[in-house]
Amino acid sequence: MKNLIDGREYTVPIKKLYSRRPHITADNHFSGENVMSFMGENGFGMTCTCRRDRFPPGLKRYFNHEKVVSTDKRTRVARFEQPIFAVNRVQAKDDKKPYTRTMVSFQSTGATNIAGVNNLLSLTLFVQPKFRGAKKNKFAWATEQNEGRAVYLNHYHGVDSMDHMIKNTGNYFISWKYWHSPYLHAMSMGVIAAFDMYLECSEGLLDAAWMVAKKDRMSFSQFRLRLSEQMLQYDPRNDLYAGDEKFRRTTQMHKMRRKGSKDFSAEEFPETGVTLANLRAAGKRICVTMEHTQKHFDTIIKKSNAGPCEVCGLSTYWMCMTCGKHMCLLNKRNWNGAKCAFLFHSEKFFGLSRSDYLDVLGKGWENGKKKKNDDIRREMESWKPATEAAMERHARFIARLNAQDVREESATTSGSTCNT
Repeated sequence: MKNLIDGREYTVPIKKLYSRRPHITADNHFSGENVMSFMGENGFGMTCTCRRDRFPPGLKRYFNHEKVVSTDKRTRVARFEQPIFAVNRVQAKDDKKPYTRTMVSFQSTGATNIAGVNNLLSLTLFVQPKFRGAKKNKFAWATEQNEGRAVYLNHYHGVDSMDHMIKNTGNYFISWKYWHSPYLHAMSMGVIAAFDMYLECSEGLLDAAWMVAKKDRMSFSQFRLRLSEQMLQYDPRNDLYAGDEKFRRTTQMHKMRRKGSKDFSAEEFPETGVTLANLRAAGKRICVTMEHTQKHFDTIIKKSNAGPCEVCGLSTYWMCMTCGKHMCLLNKRNWNGAKCAFLFHSEKFFGLSRSDYLDVLGKGWENGKKKKNDDIRREMESWKPATEAAMERHARFIARLNAQDVREESATTSGSTCNT
């Protein structure tokens, strides 16, 4: 299988998902002799409504096949003690499997009949209770039912639910370009599949860390709004998805600033020394959420001894006790929004601080051993605070590393997962 993101080919192991061939439920568009024979010969099961022009030969006159008016009272009073049915057992031949064909009437609800193959073990008439309301307002009634009709309705309601959800997506606009309609329909189905994946992940059975309490899970309408916000905020220049490099937003950029699908490493940017490995190892220092930032800021205290700021290099008494590094909170006793403190704890600044110059870039080490203090002081004389342009350039490089990590993880997942 070829990965469309990185262009590599992967061998996907075959994993058996079912102990036997599955059963399929469909509407009358898929009914007919050819379809039923093909499903049966290959060991599948199928239940579908039968079109009035696709009855098995010789059976049409035994079933209610005339189109009737829905308000005709005769359809309401017509009842059968047992449902009308027909069975045809086909023996195995050559490499084709044996199968059983069935035809079942839809009882008194109209000129609809159910065709099936390998789908029923028995067929009887029974009454199915229905309830609506609650407490004093609760009332009940009964509908006639049989196994064929029950199998169809119990499975096909999923398609009806999806149609309803597709309508609720509101993914529609008027256009003379006819191909927009199937594209929008497919996009709506993708939204529904994504919502189903969200619910499955929220249950916590795949990963306990993804568990979300049922009362806190998003509804379908909330999920659609969140998707819309993410879509409007996403910039194709991030180049996280296949096809982003074709957007005008990306092609109008200078080639040196495009991320593309190329792998970036410290060898191409020797002035940083940042790699995916040491970037991930700096997790304790890097703050992603406000709660994590608050934990660090709660430990920033004023020390009696001053030290050079990790970001700007100026002398300061403030130190983050969690990281054990000096950093400015003020600029000449004026509040500047704790810019240095925020930058030091930011992922995009990793590799530009004073300590990073020694540890990440490796200036404080030689042959795997830490240099002497005098040598380290001499090395630090060549360190200079990063300019705004340098920080912007470095932030783009960090974004490239993260994008590379996402691509590698996606490639690993696609290479180890069986697509069916």
